[in-house]
Amino acid sequence: MDLRQLRYFCAIAEEGNISRAAERLHISQPPLSLQLKLLEEELEVKLIERNTRHLRLTQAGHAFYQRASQILDMIGTTAEEIRNMEHGIHGVLSLGSPAAIGGLFMPDRIKTFSERYPHVRFNWRGGNTYRILELLDAHVIEFGIVRLPVPAGSYDAIPLLTEAWVAVTHKNDEKRIEQKTISLQELAEVPLIMMHRQEGAHSHDMVLDQMRMANLTPHIFCESDQIAAILSLVDRGLGIAILPESTLSLRPPEDFHRMTITDCVLQSSSAIVWRTGKRLSAAARLFLELF
Repeated sequence: MDLRQLRYFCAIAEEGNISRAAERLHISQPPLSLQLKLLEEELEVKLIERNTRHLRLTQAGHAFYQRASQILDMIGTTAEEIRNMEHGIHGVLSLGSPAAIGGLFMPDRIKTFSERYPHVRFNWRGGNTYRILELLDAHVIEFGIVRLPVPAGSYDAIPLLTEAWVAVTHKNDEKRIEQKTISLQELAEVPLIMMHRQEGAHSHDMVLDQMRMANLTPHIFCESDQIAAILSLVDRGLGIAILPESTLSLRPPEDFHRMTITDCVLQSSSAIVWRTGKRLSAAARLFLELF
């Protein structure tokens, strides 16, 4: 067994497909399949089930992937730290966030960090909370901003923001243009445009639970995990969106009319998180100090 085989196996596990893993590694499929076979023969266990188009890790495969990831991570971090001792902080710092909340917290810190450590480059990935946690678990990024809660015991966190959720309608909504507040009863009487439910993130349920507690049945016109898509539907007068206030930073404030929801408390919290027990690079540790 060698490091090349570990890298190959991790690529296969993360991509779930031999051809995509081969593209990522810039090699052809036959030698990649051969190395997987040699690895299984040496370990005398089956690591991957091959009876479906999407490859699936066996129980042994999951355990081996965790160990292999840790080994590769430790080797990469160790090499980086040795280079940094001689040449200062450099390399690529990989992070992730949803677009809106990331836009509030990341750009100024990246600017400050870049001024202090000009040899560091950034890889900034986007996505909803579920996607950011996937990237963390696959060791694609070192830390990311998410909406809480996240699975207990799996992540260390620095709290960032607790914010209200607001009702948003289009700027030319004549019926509500003078309205500063709106009740749950009023929201139950109009088409609603909602953030899609995400695994491990309960903001979607929070809104619906408040309505059910008030014995109201919401009329959900559309759900989406794309804030830009939700706002585009609001633009066209197709309904009222219920969103975290920070998401409106993606567009000029005059584009929409926002209203406070009066008869309930809707709010969510965000944090910057990283895997518990993960050995962070020197650059990542220094960046987190900015929070």
